Amino acid sequence: MYEYEDQFNETTAVEETPEDRAKARRKKRWERRRNWDKTRISVFSILLLGGAFALITLFLLVFPRPTISEIENRELERLPKFSFQSYFSGEFTEKLAIHYVDTVPYRDYFKNVGNQFKSLFGVRSAESAVTFINKPLVENAMGAAPKEEDPSATLDPADPSTTDPSTATTVPEEPIEEEAPPQKNFREEEAEFNMSNGLLVVQQDGHWKCLGLFGGGSGDAYAEALNTLQEQVSSRVKIYSMPAPLASQFYLPSNASDYSRDQSECFDAVHEKLDDRIITINICDEMAKHTEEEIYCRTDHHWQALGAYYACEQFAKTAGVPFADLSEYEKGVNEGYVGTMYAFSEDSRILNDPEDFTYYVPTCEYEAHFYDSSFNYEYTDDLFREVGVASSYLMFLGSDEYIVKVDTEVNNNRRLLVIKDSYGNAEIPFYTSSFEQVFVADMRYLERNLPNFIEAMGITDVLFSMCSYSVVGGNADNLMNLITQDAGSEIIDEQPAIAAEKAAEEAEAARQAALEQPDPNAATEETASQE
Repeated sequence: MYEYEDQFNETTAVEETPEDRAKARRKKRWERRRNWDKTRISVFSILLLGGAFALITLFLLVFPRPTISEIENRELERLPKFSFQSYFSGEFTEKLAIHYVDTVPYRDYFKNVGNQFKSLFGVRSAESAVTFINKPLVENAMGAAPKEEDPSATLDPADPSTTDPSTATTVPEEPIEEEAPPQKNFREEEAEFNMSNGLLVVQQDGHWKCLGLFGGGSGDAYAEALNTLQEQVSSRVKIYSMPAPLASQFYLPSNASDYSRDQSECFDAVHEKLDDRIITINICDEMAKHTEEEIYCRTDHHWQALGAYYACEQFAKTAGVPFADLSEYEKGVNEGYVGTMYAFSEDSRILNDPEDFTYYVPTCEYEAHFYDSSFNYEYTDDLFREVGVASSYLMFLGSDEYIVKVDTEVNNNRRLLVIKDSYGNAEIPFYTSSFEQVFVADMRYLERNLPNFIEAMGITDVLFSMCSYSVVGGNADNLMNLITQDAGSEIIDEQPAIAAEKAAEEAEAARQAALEQPDPNAATEETASQE
């Protein structure tokens, strides 16, 4: 067999010519050059990727991490505290990962670039998942409640007169005023709009605005919590419910009316479930009188301070307390404001159409004392914070997590506690002319027992003021926790004692400084004796 193969090879072999050998040499040189080029490209790619990875790592480690997102108006995830328990449970590593993802350096800048790039190509998020009324929408980041299975059961109030605040408490008669001319009804006009991340981007009066949509809800958790609180507090304590409507209640165009439910009807339905002793205030009709004024932000999901002012005015009338006219406040304007709605919608039209953010500073004297969520006193400061234009709404109280006590010059022995979400922040400056003391606590962060707090602080009036999402959504679930948590503990206000101790220290320091100063009369006497 092998002999046959050798013979076959000998007979079939072709003699190699010089041209073939030259061709083979050229082929080998080309293969060596190609292999060398591949090696160089591979090495270059590894170095390039390694360098890029090193730069990114250096960027993430060296550059400062933000603590606040200006375009989202929120505090970013904080670095978690280490403990062996949290480490072995996995909680520490989970929160650490969230912290690093949430606090990428220049986070807002990169988010803006990404949103504008997507807008160039008309990219929009898919609109599916949750149904509001009869339109497919996405449940957005602001926490809109999903549609009920039987909306007629909760959104058809039997008798609106039973929720009229004037019948719930004794209110001083007001002089009859001439009716103002009717405001423009934006809900009766059509407008250009489209959906963006489950939000409605609308063009009205030459500007773009972004509207959060309301899906309705029963408000059962909200009503149950308020009724339970009413049973546990003293009869001298008055409880008020004053929900804040979203801007869509007033600015939803007629050709988009199916996208959102009527919030006023929802408020009335929720109020019907409340104990008769709870005083209800539906501010929708009053707010509708001012729709041509800047009562809501166009680029943010909050109301403007002016909208909060009109709401506070209605509450003050209902509560029978004095209320300062808007002319008694110092007006301030932040130009070029773009709020949270750009971050939520990712629509560059909102970014490119900024607005003025207007606020009103009380001219009356007051002191604002800030506590942590467990009511441990931290410091005394102004109600307003120095913030950048992009964080304008954060100027009210600075953070939702603080408990705040405001001492005013009003002497009426009325102490107000406001249980709120972020909507309530803009209200607080307007109560400095109405109550002797104002306490503020966020429904999401308060860690003390609410009935105990009311009793310990001598609260006379409790106002629940939060946006419609919080009334019917997940935030309301935490209200019952406020009533049951930390029930056995004693609540003490440390601030007066700390303030008195600090004042004593300052007085002692001033006395010591006076003693150390030379006596000018003694110096004169010594000079005279020398002469």
